[in-house]
Amino acid sequence: MAGSILPHIAEKLLDKLASFVVDEVSSAWGVKEEILKLQKTLVAISAVIADAEQREPHEHRLCAWLDDLRDVLDELENALDEFQCEVLRKQIIKRVIGRDIDRDAIVERLLCPGMAQNPFVVSIIGIGGLGKTTLAKLVYNDSRVEVHFEKRIWVCVSEDFNLKNILQKIVSHMSPTADQSNNHDLDVELLQANLRGLLKDKKFLLVLDDVWNENRRQWNELADLLYGGTKGSSLIVTTRNSNVVSTVRASYEHKLEGLSRDDCIALIEKHAKVIDPELLEIVSQIVGKCGGVPLVLSALGGMLHSNTDVRHWRSILAKDILSTLQNEDDIIPIIRLSYDHLPPHLKRCCAFCSLFPKDHSFWSVTMRSFWKSAGLIDTPSDTDSQDEECNHYMRELLARSFFQDLEDYGVDFHFRMHDIVHDLALLVAQNECSIANFDTPSIQQTVRHTSFFVNSSNRQVEPLPAVPPFLRKPNRLHTLIFQFYKAGISKELVNACISNCKYLRLLDLKGSNFEVMPRSIDTLKHLRFLSLYGNERIRRLPNSICDLQSLQILWLERCDSLEELPRDMWKLINLEQLSITTRQKSLKSNGIGCLKSLRYLWINRCNNLESLFEGMDTESFTALQGLYIFCCSSLTSIPVNRLNSLNSLEVLSISYCEKLSLSMDGEAVFSLTLREFRFSGFPLMLALPEWVHGSANTLQSLRIHDCQQLEDLPDWLPKLSHLKRLEISECYNISSLPDGMKSLAALQHLEIDACDELGGRCQPNRPDWHKIAHIPEIKINGKKINY
Repeated sequence: MAGSILPHIAEKLLDKLASFVVDEVSSAWGVKEEILKLQKTLVAISAVIADAEQREPHEHRLCAWLDDLRDVLDELENALDEFQCEVLRKQIIKRVIGRDIDRDAIVERLLCPGMAQNPFVVSIIGIGGLGKTTLAKLVYNDSRVEVHFEKRIWVCVSEDFNLKNILQKIVSHMSPTADQSNNHDLDVELLQANLRGLLKDKKFLLVLDDVWNENRRQWNELADLLYGGTKGSSLIVTTRNSNVVSTVRASYEHKLEGLSRDDCIALIEKHAKVIDPELLEIVSQIVGKCGGVPLVLSALGGMLHSNTDVRHWRSILAKDILSTLQNEDDIIPIIRLSYDHLPPHLKRCCAFCSLFPKDHSFWSVTMRSFWKSAGLIDTPSDTDSQDEECNHYMRELLARSFFQDLEDYGVDFHFRMHDIVHDLALLVAQNECSIANFDTPSIQQTVRHTSFFVNSSNRQVEPLPAVPPFLRKPNRLHTLIFQFYKAGISKELVNACISNCKYLRLLDLKGSNFEVMPRSIDTLKHLRFLSLYGNERIRRLPNSICDLQSLQILWLERCDSLEELPRDMWKLINLEQLSITTRQKSLKSNGIGCLKSLRYLWINRCNNLESLFEGMDTESFTALQGLYIFCCSSLTSIPVNRLNSLNSLEVLSISYCEKLSLSMDGEAVFSLTLREFRFSGFPLMLALPEWVHGSANTLQSLRIHDCQQLEDLPDWLPKLSHLKRLEISECYNISSLPDGMKSLAALQHLEIDACDELGGRCQPNRPDWHKIAHIPEIKINGKKINY
């Protein structure tokens, strides 16, 4: 009799309907009323089922009715799953408006088998803001292109055409699991040899985005390295400069034009969300003056979303600034108009991004750290509120098209700033932010944030002897960011920073190579952020660093010579983020374990470390949200049995700790609140640790990488009801997915890479396909599965 399980089915369907009722998608699709009616009907059916269960179990008519009802409920569940799947599929589709014809024209030429040139060179040319990069990405991610090319590589070149930089990026892209820091240490000859080996006998597609360089000799140096691929290999170059097209000897030149009128209106509507009918006429007139440039249209659409006052838009329409757009010089004033209508806090955060080079990739976790430390966030001191506000700022700037190219990884995301918006940021930030180098004589007294760089073509390993003139006298800087790798920050330069920049909040000495940190570091009483990331020479830190009670972020990662942490680490009572590389065998609990405010901890390349947090009590790390442990080759144990006391822990990532055991006595399952769990490089692991199951109600992302002895995924995997992202790579012995994968209704993204048998079984119409067919986005060996 079906009655015994019907109450459970009905309850599950009611829960699912309840989630649809509160979901804004049901309103947007106009089905909320129908869902509410269905919910009421199901409540009534549940009451009838409850009554039926009290009746005679062998009453044949009742049994038949319940069996029929079971079929109806099954059909309803299937319909709701299909609806939810379609909702998820809609959410992950990032529609690009008006470029389908351009995409198909380029794809058709890339797939042409009769190409004489090798590699075949395609140039995409047009003024800034037209969407050259967007079009190149459409081509790059096209399913036909993914299937056609063995390797696809994307490199952002920008204005500095430096051969070594480009080679490093290509090699890093083609060897993503390698230690990327090693590429910085290789000379050009070794990088060239590596690249030839990686490209040999492979059909590849290389995209060089935003190329400005017209020097044919420099271009030929790179082009000579690209002949090793098989026939049919291709190169796409995006540029604003028509001379670049002849320099790269493009076989096909694609001149990008502005969008059609209908596409322009569609793009504005996409960013504005909803347009009042009274505004449509004004929007139509604005479109006629925008030259079909997507960047301008997106910016104006973002403005329209935040301000729908008709009189305001009539005044904008009347401005000379919206005279018909003819060239790039006409774009910045229009973007400036959008900037001028930002609230003050967003203006400050946008201007701050001018400190970084064009095409810089911003990670949200890093941006939060910078903005908070620099004092740009208008919220109370509560850390969670500040982080939420930072994320809100970033999302706002994305919505208004000041940021773009969002790639969301759930807990973290990254994005870029269009180079024309970067030009605007440089313009508007002149009084607050500046970029300096060793030749900068002085900076304005009003400047509070400075980034300091050495041209990448002039990088050198030995310290540059001079202290730049602008640091030789006292100033009122709040931010000082050094932007070069192993390019000589001398002890004298650090002393000058400490002596003359007494009001620093943020000091980023990333990539430095001085050996001694001055004891006077404790005089920077306002310092909230200090990074020595990548300093391979420093051996000890002065204990005076522990007197920086305002310090919130301390990055000591990849300081490979650092013998131990300062003894009084417990004094850093406001420390929220700590990343370390140290030669210690253990981390004493009376140091790090006493940091009650610590929220994120990275432990990387601590090759002598044998155990973590000896003597840790239940009050240690109560605020910890993220724990990341990488490449600790001697580490044998972590306090797994204490994980359930870390009530705030959301992200746990453990990679390449070969001797580490993740099991615990009895394999007990206890309640955890993990949202993301990543583990890599466990060659002897035979099964996933059972305690991961303790996060069944919270886990959203699970990544399993390079576990070569792992043969089976656990039966409890389908019980991770909130799982949105699952990645499995280089687990050669996993042959199939567990039954019940269909129950993972929230799963949006599945990626399987370098798992030959599993990848084969998960292809359409293969044995495991039915288990995953409901997932909106599936990638196998880097290629999207379209179905």
